Amino acid sequence: MTVLQYAALFRIECLHGYFGGGACRSLVLSPTEDCRALLDRYRMLFRQSAGGAVVHAPLQSPPDLLRQFDEAVPFTFRLISTEPVLNSYTALSADEAGAPSESLFYFANASDHQAEAFGKPRRLLHAPGSPFAGALVPVMPKVFSVPLPATSSGGTLQVIEPITTQLLWQCSLPTQAAPCPLDLRRLPEGCYVLRVDGKELLKVYLSDRPPAQQWGAISIYVGGSRQAQNLPEDCRVLDSAGMSSPKTFTLALESRKTTWRYYIIDPAGKQNFGSHELTAAMRRPAAEVDPPPEVRFSRLPDTALIDGRTAWVFESQLPLPFLHSPSTEFSLSLRPGGNGKRGERAIRLPYAQPGSIAFQDGSEPRSMCSEIFVYV
Repeated sequence: MTVLQYAALFRIECLHGYFGGGACRSLVLSPTEDCRALLDRYRMLFRQSAGGAVVHAPLQSPPDLLRQFDEAVPFTFRLISTEPVLNSYTALSADEAGAPSESLFYFANASDHQAEAFGKPRRLLHAPGSPFAGALVPVMPKVFSVPLPATSSGGTLQVIEPITTQLLWQCSLPTQAAPCPLDLRRLPEGCYVLRVDGKELLKVYLSDRPPAQQWGAISIYVGGSRQAQNLPEDCRVLDSAGMSSPKTFTLALESRKTTWRYYIIDPAGKQNFGSHELTAAMRRPAAEVDPPPEVRFSRLPDTALIDGRTAWVFESQLPLPFLHSPSTEFSLSLRPGGNGKRGERAIRLPYAQPGSIAFQDGSEPRSMCSEIFVYV
């Protein structure tokens, strides 16, 4: 009986600022059915990890399967969101946050994006600081019809693998301007480019799974005889001869930032906070010597009436991120103004949560704030 030994071939990690730059516990990675078949073909093992996964390959196998790796398509993994409010605490633009349910966010190791993220150098699956730039891709079933430009009648429609540019399917277009039917059931689930007469018409993610059941997808092109020449060297896991160079690929998501607006209310109606100041100091990491800057709040000139009680309103002067564990980041205090530390009354304030988002009145373009109500 032959016992195979395995070693990590590549890793995928999904990190999020909401979790302090650690593993994004709201995303689960799983291979598509076509990806599972590809893993089995090369005797690879898939192992989930917190917010990511590891793919292991056999160290020895007669014959050496990695040296025979000649696939044109990547390993594609679904990103399943386990939390409905993931988009609420993730830094998305207005267009991305309101993305239609027919789309998902698609990421791949097609470009060499190496940068620092959450305090360490990473090999990113997206441009540094812009994880969602160009990532929104419409999802299409494997049998569908695509509308065509009026000028494209009588030409050729092609389905192209986006990295290797291999032609995977084509058909002649109808002579009249009408939707063109496509039957792509033989293609693996993943991202493809549709071309009409050599010009890109549309990029689609091909999947028979409903888009609402998948927040995103990640494709890893490992290399090998067909893929290596189309990949930057630092993105290849296998060179053209099948020699491996294990790598970790990172999806780094930032926490959404909003203005934090505190409503300070005394239920008994005996206290007046009109002369108080609210300050949030960043906690200093043990390795740093200099004190971190204060995060300052402004007291708005007008009070608000909340459930018949007067509320004094304090608003952060800069947008602050949603934090899963804010007690490790901020130290908040409410103190009488002009007295320095004397007379300070430290209070434990709740932090902004995704469900507290509201639009600020009168701002254009419309900006968001997080409303937090505190009874003291």
